[in-house]
Amino acid sequence: MNTSKRNKSAKQVASIKDVQRVVELAMEKVVFYLQSEPSPTSEQAHTIIDTVLREHDCDSPEGHIVAGGGQSAEPHEHGTGILKKGVPIVIDIYPRSRTTGYYADMTRTVCLGVPEEKLQNMYDSVLKAQELAIGMVRPGVVCLDIQIAVEEFFKSVGYATSGKGKEFAFAEGFVHSIGHGVGKDIHEAPHFGRNGNYVLIEGDVVTIEPGLYYKDIGGVRLEDMLLVTKDGCENLTHFPKQFSI
Repeated sequence: MNTSKRNKSAKQVASIKDVQRVVELAMEKVVFYLQSEPSPTSEQAHTIIDTVLREHDCDSPEGHIVAGGGQSAEPHEHGTGILKKGVPIVIDIYPRSRTTGYYADMTRTVCLGVPEEKLQNMYDSVLKAQELAIGMVRPGVVCLDIQIAVEEFFKSVGYATSGKGKEFAFAEGFVHSIGHGVGKDIHEAPHFGRNGNYVLIEGDVVTIEPGLYYKDIGGVRLEDMLLVTKDGCENLTHFPKQFSI
């Protein structure tokens, strides 16, 4: 397997880190907007993200996601309309540097006010799944093994995956892969889904992004970006994971 494009140099990693800092600044601005605006909307949140990206020499060719309530049950829904209290709001920002062409990627899920118990439990389970997966990231690990470990974890805590999806094999539950490579493309090798046979190598930059999606609750996704190091991994994402805001 050709791994020459996957093994990022220190300079390439530095560029990705620079874009990640812009992602986190945009996330901070959006969260502040959600907290301070009586009737926040997805449209205004998208405008805030675009403004921050533009000010820091970045763009987002594939857009970004600020989807609340039922819309968040579709992992790729960009989001429209008023963002209500008590529901999950998935915020996924994945821009690239206009100068270097490198991408970064991060997702946080927040809730305005106090979530219901079933929603809080769902968030807690996604967070535990992410911690499990991140703990497995190191050279020599088969990507599919991480995928399967997260699938089995969700089953063990009562979150079933079922139905026929539009973009994914399943409609509800843990419907997508646990992560993907990031570089000059937002989705590149190594891939973690069931159709690949990738093994992590030192220098890979990958996301770990478990999620759960149910039409009667909404969606929860948490995504960090990691650098695979000689004996483990470095988390390139520093933004906090605070659900209730």
